Amino acid sequence: MVFKEDQMTSSKETKQNKILVLGSEGQLGSSLLKTLGKNFIVEGINKKKFNFLEPKNFSNLLKKDEINYVINAAAYTNVEQAEIEVDFAKQINGEALKFIAQACNEKKIKLFHFSTDYVFDGTKGNPYSEGDEPNPISSYGKSKLLGEKFILDNTDNFLIFRTSGIISKNPNNFIFKIISASKSQNELKIVDDQTTSLNFSGFLAEAILKILKDHENEEDKSKGIFNLVGPNYGSWYDFAKFTQHLCSLKGINSGFAKINIVPVNTEEMNFKAKRPKFSHLSSDKIKNSYSLSLPNWEKSIEEILS
Repeated sequence: MVFKEDQMTSSKETKQNKILVLGSEGQLGSSLLKTLGKNFIVEGINKKKFNFLEPKNFSNLLKKDEINYVINAAAYTNVEQAEIEVDFAKQINGEALKFIAQACNEKKIKLFHFSTDYVFDGTKGNPYSEGDEPNPISSYGKSKLLGEKFILDNTDNFLIFRTSGIISKNPNNFIFKIISASKSQNELKIVDDQTTSLNFSGFLAEAILKILKDHENEEDKSKGIFNLVGPNYGSWYDFAKFTQHLCSLKGINSGFAKINIVPVNTEEMNFKAKRPKFSHLSSDKIKNSYSLSLPNWEKSIEEILS
């Protein structure tokens, strides 16, 4: 898988530590609950327990128990709608992180936060490293970069993970949306000039478990920004065609397996939000720091269709 079994510690060594997972009902958050719960005491924090529109109350969540880690997997992720709900996206992805980071800093709690490849404009032409200058071109990307900045300004005990194209068995993602769309359409138009990587939420959760265990063993006291993605990349058209190929091989989703998928350029789609043309992230830093690599995007798609 992502890493070797002998790199793990026993659950007895880590069971006493408690983690709060924000966004626990989402694709990534639910995977984190399932994976981390095997080795840590994990509490999921959903919208009912914490309102990102009233972030000043976050410190109240840290009073009842001794919390060792906070993992923020919550986000406003609708790239198109963020162009309309600019302030809403900014509040959830950006401004709320100021109060979360401040509260974690006050309690000396390590904060893990997930960001995005959309903090870049996509003009570099090859994979972005952590040291490249962000330049988001959408409201969504700008809101996520704002969240990063609030963390950097308000705590020095953090890890920010930039990732991309999160998919899971939860139907609210690109793969299941195009499969669903095939039930009512004769053909699907998919952009072939935006290049990124898809990443299965379960693989991301396993990587976070490895990093947490390194930290618990005092092998890791690092902080900063890390790219957390698979090694290869493709276009959204590539992802759709590969999914169609798998459906055909497995004899599932017969309508999608037969539908005509047409490659188009971004301009033809009349999107409200600008998107980077090439936003793949280099995973060299996390590979060198933690000796881990995520599987490729093909494996991620195979996983959610299994």
